[in-house]
Amino acid sequence: MAISGPHVRDTVVAYLQRRPAELEVLQPVLDRLAGGVDVTDRSDFAGHVTTSGVVVNDADEVLLIHHKASGRRIQPGGHCELSDRTLIAAVRREIAEETGITALEPLCGGEPVQIDVHSIEARPDRGEPAHHHIDVRYVFRTRGTPTLTLQLEEVAGAEWCGPSQLGDPVLRARVLDVLGRPREDRPAEEDPYGTLVVITNRAGEVLMHLRDDKEGIWAPGTWAPLGGGAEPADADPHATGVRELQEEVGLTGIELTLMFRVDSDGYPVYVLHGRWDGDPDTLVLSEGTDLAFLASTDFDRLPMNASVKQDTRRVLDLITPKPATHR
Repeated sequence: MAISGPHVRDTVVAYLQRRPAELEVLQPVLDRLAGGVDVTDRSDFAGHVTTSGVVVNDADEVLLIHHKASGRRIQPGGHCELSDRTLIAAVRREIAEETGITALEPLCGGEPVQIDVHSIEARPDRGEPAHHHIDVRYVFRTRGTPTLTLQLEEVAGAEWCGPSQLGDPVLRARVLDVLGRPREDRPAEEDPYGTLVVITNRAGEVLMHLRDDKEGIWAPGTWAPLGGGAEPADADPHATGVRELQEEVGLTGIELTLMFRVDSDGYPVYVLHGRWDGDPDTLVLSEGTDLAFLASTDFDRLPMNASVKQDTRRVLDLITPKPATHR
């Protein structure tokens, strides 16, 4: 039993309620469904539905596979099978088959982030004329460090990349939006940079907060130093860091030093350092669920974004006195 026409129709209609501007592109799909056509039948070269999934890890990297048939680097996915009951079940199966990943948390409420109609070239060797795919695309979160088991018949390799490496510009923008990345649909002058403010105490521990575990924020459910994006009134990264400390935990009067700048998937982030020897329990956290001083030895056992961990350790290395060398 294939995926039912009503299920596909309901999925498309719900998607169009969120993105009505795409009706013209998807109306032919609705018309064919209304005529009783099985749009998931891969032998129907008037165009058929496929599914694909953007898999995001704890570091907010996306998994791209090297697809042998197309020669492209794309998100996992493929055709629907008779055993599939829903579109999201189809993409879960495809991800499991191509990458071995089965522990997937759907984002966007389990609804598609994009329905893309694109052309497929003819494959005379397989008796397939040129046709269209109606690719229903989902976003998933996978936790921990999943082991990849690739389907070598179809997949030549796989790698975790920044979201900016997604080839489709519309999909890329929407995934960045889902992940709460800055500057989505805004000009650079409105969000020119971000800050990471590493506050340490005399013991060398770092003041960190546990970020809310919810959609729409960057690196949800992970520990990170304080900081955030620039506001229009901020004169420079230092001013942004000072404001973020006050807004997030009420800290004022902290002398901050700019340590270095990094580019987080094309977005500039200024990393600052300051000292504070107070008690985190006296602070009021405005964003997140917990606040504590953490030793660097704790970093690997706690959920942390990989780039945040790296940048924080770099700060600790820079502020740690080095033994004198004698010649």
